[in-house]
Amino acid sequence: MSPAKPSKEPAADDLATLTFEQAMEQLQKLVERMESGESGLKQSLDDYRRGAALVKHCRALLKEAEEEISRLSAGER
Repeated sequence: MSPAKPSKEPAADDLATLTFEQAMEQLQKLVERMESGESGLKQSLDDYRRGAALVKHCRALLKEAEEEISRLSAGER
């Protein structure tokens, strides 16, 4: 088993600075790494935690966008 590579993703407290697209790109990279099976258990758990945080962040950004669309649509009526 090869040693885990250091993660280049920002720390969890940096999530707020990520755009939706950046978060989705990081999530895709994590999924690819986990699916490859090349990471050890600890790295896989760290990736899973990071992925869960990214999903939560993306959902929050989508909710904000949906609310903005609703406000804009309500103003058009």
